Amino acid sequence: STSTAPPKLYDITTLQREANRRFKFPSKKTLNIAQALYDTHKVTTYPRTDSTALPEDYVEKAKGVMDTLTDSEFGAHARRVLENGWVRPNKRIFDDSEITDHFAIIPTGKRPSGLDPDEAKIYDMIARRFVAAFHPAAEYRQTTRITVVAGEQFKSSGKVLVSKGWLEVYPEQGGKDKAGLCVVEAGEQVRNDGITAKTLQTSPPRRYNEDTLLAAME
Repeated sequence: STSTAPPKLYDITTLQREANRRFKFPSKKTLNIAQALYDTHKVTTYPRTDSTALPEDYVEKAKGVMDTLTDSEFGAHARRVLENGWVRPNKRIFDDSEITDHFAIIPTGKRPSGLDPDEAKIYDMIARRFVAAFHPAAEYRQTTRITVVAGEQFKSSGKVLVSKGWLEVYPEQGGKDKAGLCVVEAGEQVRNDGITAKTLQTSPPRRYNEDTLLAAME
């Protein structure tokens, strides 16, 4: 089996990159929105940070923030985190050595109101990431099959999601996983329905976009 760890909390660069991928927001726009969420609406923490961790003494504060989200659209996920005791000391989230001047961007616990549509999108990203980060890993069952045809071996691989973990918070990502291979018995005879030959060639590296340029600059 394999697993995929939950995403880390946002720093400003990862927030800008994802907002560019999802909404085509320029990095300056995302920064301005994050600053407004902090300064004007006071619903998220200081945005100009390069840290993806929280202070080690922030566990109880994080529980309090999670509790405020139980009455939000993330309520079912926030309650799951609290009921399972998943907000606890964990170096992946609470690590003083990973913090410089400011910690990761998270909700403050204040209920958002009066957000414009673009502000709501960025707030949703930050709050959803906060809730997801405390979930367990997503677990997959990996399947590899070797099929022999005319003495040649052909390898088929696939995986199936067996425990959603943090993907509960991101259902659209869980839906992207490929379905598992159909069930067969070892040694079962198979029929070759056809062969297709494809001529492929390598492609040059893609030009930078704002997302990949931000990643290269980190």
